[in-house]
Formats: sequence, C-alpha cells, structure tokens
Amino acid sequence: MRPLTTLMLTLAAASALTACSQENAADASTDAAAEAAPPGAADAALADQAGPGISGAVAPGIAFIYAYSFTLPAKAISGVQQQHTAACERLGAKRCRVTGMRYEQPRADAVDARLDFLLAPDLAHRFGSEGIAAVERAEGALDHATVNGENAGDAIILSQQDSAGIAAEVERIEARLKAKGLTAPERIELTRRVEDLRGQLRGQSADRRGKEASLASTPVSFAYASEGLLSGGNTFAKAAAASLGSAEAALAFVLLLAGIALPWVGLAALVVLGWRWLKRRANAAAEPAPTA
Repeated sequence: MRPLTTLMLTLAAASALTACSQENAADASTDAAAEAAPPGAADAALADQAGPGISGAVAPGIAFIYAYSFTLPAKAISGVQQQHTAACERLGAKRCRVTGMRYEQPRADAVDARLDFLLAPDLAHRFGSEGIAAVERAEGALDHATVNGENAGDAIILSQQDSAGIAAEVERIEARLKAKGLTAPERIELTRRVEDLRGQLRGQSADRRGKEASLASTPVSFAYASEGLLSGGNTFAKAAAASLGSAEAALAFVLLLAGIALPWVGLAALVVLGWRWLKRRANAAAEPAPTA
C-alpha cells in the first residue's frame, strides 16, 4: 500500500505545481497585455463617454455646448464639485472660468448640485473627460451626456450679408430724404422706415456678437444628483421608481375621472331631491282634510 500512497501524493503535488504555473502564466500574460496597451487607452475610454471630440480643424465655425449629468453618493458630491472647480482654476481665468453654481441638500441623503463653466474650445472635451474620471473615482457614474453643435460661423456670414443690404437701403432712403419736393406724409413715412431698418441692424449686430462669443468659448455644465432609493442603477431601484410612476399615473387618472363625474353626480342628486320634494307636496295636497 505504501507505493500506491506515495504515487498518489506525487501526482497530487504535480497537479498543484501545474495549476500554480498556469496561474502565474495567466497573471504574467495579463500584466504583459496591460503593459502592451497604449498609454492613452484609459483616456480614450473616458473620451468615448464624454462624447465625440471634434476639433475645430474639421468643424470650423461650429459652436459646441457640453452637458453632463452625474449620479454620486450624497456625501461625495461636495468634494467632486471642489475637484472640478480646482481643475478649472488650474487652467487659468483666460481659459476656464466658473459662470454658475448651485448646491442644495434638503436632507442628509439627498443632494442636488450644478456647476457651469466657460472654457477655451480646444479644452472643453478633455475637461469633460477628466470630470467624468473624478466622478468615477468618487464611486459615481455618468448618467447622461449631451453634446450640441451650432453652425455659428455661417450664421454670422449670412447676418453680415443681410446687414449690408439693410445698410444700403438706409443710405438710399436717407438720400431720398435729403431731396427736395417731398410732402410731409412722405417724409414721415420714410423717416419711420429708416428707424425700423436701423433697429434691425442693431438686433443683428447683437445677435452676431452672441454667436462670435459662442465660438470664442464653449459652455460646459455638470449636474450632480445623489443616489437614493429611486435614483440608483440597481434593479430594485428601477422597480421602485416604476411602481411609483404607475401609482402617480393611476392617482392622476382617478382624479381626472372624479373631476369629470362630480358635477354630473351633483346635478343628478339635485334632480332626485327636487323630484322627492315635489312628490311629497303632491301627496300632502291629495290627502283629505280631517273632519271635525
């Protein structure tokens, strides 16, 4: 029996050594794959979450707006807001500045906050990516991302062309006003027309300044919401939110029906009460008078 026991022990030890070597080889291959991965792979993954990074070279004259919504633990939102503000401060006031802030905490486990920034156009996309990374380090997640682009450059060109035509019309009317032989009503009408055209020129000029500002800086907004019973991403939270939504819809439907039916029910009750009152009067009138 001893040789058999020795043989079994030897096989067991060999199996254990083989398993350990396989695990070490797997770990080594994993480490090698991690080392072989491009250094910007993590940044690329975050950039995908932040939306398409379109440069001005391929989209000249496009004014972009970035908006992100995050879900985090309530206790982490204040710290993440400070990190985002500090990141903007490091870029300098000429390249990034905070244009709005909000922080509301109605109770200990509920926080609703917001930060608005104006960034140099070439920094906006990366700033959003780094903002997502800060949220994920705080055990939060990106809930919603929106990137909108407007062709402000072409709109500015069209506005300039339109303004040039209006300015030419103003000059023509002013030359007409300087001519002799105009009647008083004609002069009043031409003067009113000039004022209207000048008002259009002022409005178009203000609109162009706004579009030029949108090309010079890119708005980026961060919205923060705390994780709660109905705002989490798990199955129970989604089911609870769906149940609450169904209950609210049912209550609204019942109230709608009540609002429609109550006036008719009240009218029917009045008719019944009036009919009974008339019936009692008729019965009282039909009864014979008591004899002495």
